[in-house]
Amino acid sequence: MVRMRRRAKPPGVQLGVALLGLVALSAGYLALMRATLDYSRLEEGTTASDRDEIYLVLHTGMLVLALITGFAAGKWLNGMGAAYATLFAVFLAVFMVTAQVGSYELACGGQNDLIRHWAC
Repeated sequence: MVRMRRRAKPPGVQLGVALLGLVALSAGYLALMRATLDYSRLEEGTTASDRDEIYLVLHTGMLVLALITGFAAGKWLNGMGAAYATLFAVFLAVFMVTAQVGSYELACGGQNDLIRHWAC
């Protein structure tokens, strides 16, 4: 059986697709966090259990999306789907932590309700 070898896309295309994917995932995460901002305010009838369930689904879903997107991009670009999936998922996980810690620090400094409501 003869296997056809896939030609890798040029490095500029690989870099552009990777950056576009990472920016799109980051923007999607921030948009979803902003859209679910009301659930983080517990005094408005939302329980902590509801909030935690929504955040679990949101964060897990975004990481799964990052894995799928990275794998598809990597397979299309140069056949290295697992490498791109790992890159996308690790980047997004670090971005999520940075966004949460940063929004907490800003909330305690007076800029609350950016992507989540915090009680300092």
